[in-house]
Amino acid sequence: MIRWMLYALAGASRLAFAVPFFALILLLAQLPSALAMVVTLRVPGDYDSIAAAIADAPDHAVIEIAAGAYREALVIERPLTLRAVKDAQVTVVAPSDDGPAVAIRHTDTVSIEGLTIVGGEYGIFVTSSQAIKIQDNRVLDSRLAGIKVRLGAADILNNSVINARPPYGFGIHVTNTMQWPESRVTGNIVFGNAHGGIYTNMTSMIHINDNIVRQNGEYGIAVTEMSHADVLGNTVSGTTGIGINVLDMSMALVCDNLVVDTVSDIDSQSIRNGNGITVDYHSEAFLSGNTIAGSALNGLSILYGSIAFLHENQISDSMEQSVYVDESVVEEGAGCETDH
Repeated sequence: MIRWMLYALAGASRLAFAVPFFALILLLAQLPSALAMVVTLRVPGDYDSIAAAIADAPDHAVIEIAAGAYREALVIERPLTLRAVKDAQVTVVAPSDDGPAVAIRHTDTVSIEGLTIVGGEYGIFVTSSQAIKIQDNRVLDSRLAGIKVRLGAADILNNSVINARPPYGFGIHVTNTMQWPESRVTGNIVFGNAHGGIYTNMTSMIHINDNIVRQNGEYGIAVTEMSHADVLGNTVSGTTGIGINVLDMSMALVCDNLVVDTVSDIDSQSIRNGNGITVDYHSEAFLSGNTIAGSALNGLSILYGSIAFLHENQISDSMEQSVYVDESVVEEGAGCETDH
């Protein structure tokens, strides 16, 4: 009897050890792939070109690019990070204006970081993709748009988007995203783009916050064609046309922006030409805490069946009227902190 009890106790001890050991093995086997070692590919250390590294990269790889100029058109169709080595000047030059310099298609979880991208139909073009991060890049001299998102969702953060060319060039253009998650356009410098700075049409909620938008043609920031947007804390200066435009059955919260020195296009006699902020064509906007100064026409225009709720906006030095209203509706509104 005593011997049997000793055997039983020994077996229980082994079982007590075995259970957590096998549980640990099972847990390790089920660790998510995100905890696996990240594969890093280096250009030109491992590959002569960025395109070759992209073609060979597994999902979620990081491609680090050393300083230099790379004349390539890049296509990304899997989750990847593409970034410059720290403090390196990496320039991607589009070989043609008939296609994007960098295209992100039919994927998710892509990050483009720290590159200078020159030329192309688009500098960076995102389509049918989401969870895309475009951060700390310089995008120059694109033909149609520096950064374009169509049928997708992206966070566009802290980039400089400069000199998209006439006659059609936008700095940042987000379009046809109504069935996609929210996008963010935050902390960018958008300068000298021929047709507009930041332009949206037919978007789900888009957050356009804390950007510096200077000396763009026609629109500084435009929320158009049934788009929904927060436009908060931006500085918009020297626009030729309209500083901030909410147009064509769109809805926007427009708060705490500085809109200065909007000038007129000398070839246009439109009542929209030279306005600091315009709410137009059956749109609805809450405008609070904005400072509008030095508009070539009106500081604020509410036009063509629109509704505007105004709260503590400061408007000065308009050539015509501080606030111009046709047969639209203007009411007293509330501050930005209110749930609209």
